[in-house]
Amino acid sequence: MRHLLSINQFTKNDILNLVSQTAAIKASFENYSDKLAGKIVATLFFEPSTRTRLSFESATLRLGARVIGFADAMTTSTKKGESLEDTIKIVNGFADLIVMRHFETGAAERAAAVSQIPIINGGDGSGEHPTQALLDMFTIYEENSKLKVQSSKPQLKTQNLENLRIAFVGDLKYGRTAHSLSQGLAHFNPTYYFISPLTLRLPDEIKQKLTAQNIKYQELETWNKIAGDVDILYMTRVQKERFADLKEYERVKDNFILNKQTESLFRQNCLFMHPLPRVCEIDPSVDNDPRAIYFKQAHNGVWMRMALMMKFLKHET
Repeated sequence: MRHLLSINQFTKNDILNLVSQTAAIKASFENYSDKLAGKIVATLFFEPSTRTRLSFESATLRLGARVIGFADAMTTSTKKGESLEDTIKIVNGFADLIVMRHFETGAAERAAAVSQIPIINGGDGSGEHPTQALLDMFTIYEENSKLKVQSSKPQLKTQNLENLRIAFVGDLKYGRTAHSLSQGLAHFNPTYYFISPLTLRLPDEIKQKLTAQNIKYQELETWNKIAGDVDILYMTRVQKERFADLKEYERVKDNFILNKQTESLFRQNCLFMHPLPRVCEIDPSVDNDPRAIYFKQAHNGVWMRMALMMKFLKHET
C-alpha cells in the first residue's frame, strides 16, 4: 500500500491492526517522539481545514518529524495556474510524505498517479475521507471497550466493532465522512439507517457496494422510529459550500437537530458522534451529555494519524 486514497484499501485485519497500534500510541505517545526524526511531511490543503490539518501536523511533530506546506492554496503557484500534478511533482523533491486535502473528488488519485512519495488523502471533494473513518473506528472501539469493561462477560476485541446499529444523519450525498465510515465498518456486519432529506441521500454507488456485501440498511427521512434502537448516532453537517442553489441549502439545513429535547429519544448508551465542524445540527447544550464524544473523536485524530504516518513511512510500531 503505497498511498492512502480510499478506506476500501483496508481489510478487516488491516483496520484492527491500526486500531491496536493507535491504542498503543495513545497509551504511551512519549515513546514515539523520535520515530520519524529527520523526516519531512508536507501538508497541502487546497480546501479549509482545522481538525485534519492540525491533527496531522501535531502527529508529525509528536513523531519528531518536521512540517512544511500551506493552508491556503491562493498563496501558492496554484493562483498562477500551476496544475495539481506539477505541484505534487515539485513537492516530491521537498518532503517524504504528502497529506493533501482538495475540493475536487478524485484529486488524491491524480496526485498519487504522479507522486514517488506516499500521498495520504485528507479529504477529496465529496468523495472520501479515509483517515477520518479510521479515527472514527478507533473512537468507537475505544468507547465500546469502556462499556465492555463493566460487563460481567468478557468480550473479544473484534466485538467492539461488530454488529453495530448506526444512524448516519444529515448530508449523506456530499458528506465524505459518511461515505468512508459506512464502507469501513462494512467489514463488521453493521446495520445502517441513512437518515436525510431526499435530495441528500447516500450516493447510489456506495449503496450498491453495501448491497454487494450483504449489509442491511434502510433509508429514512426521520429518526423517530429507530432512535431507541441505535448504538451510534453519527451526525453530519449540511455542507453549504457544496450547494449551487443556496435556497435548497436553506430548505434542508435544519431538518435534523440534536438538542435537549431530541436527545431523549436515544438510548442511554448510544454514542453521539460528529466529524465536525458543526453549524446548527447539534446544540451546544448536548456537549455535557456523557453520550457526546465528538470532541474526543476529534482529539483521537492525532493518535491514529501518528500510526498511519509510521505505516506509510515504513516505520511500523
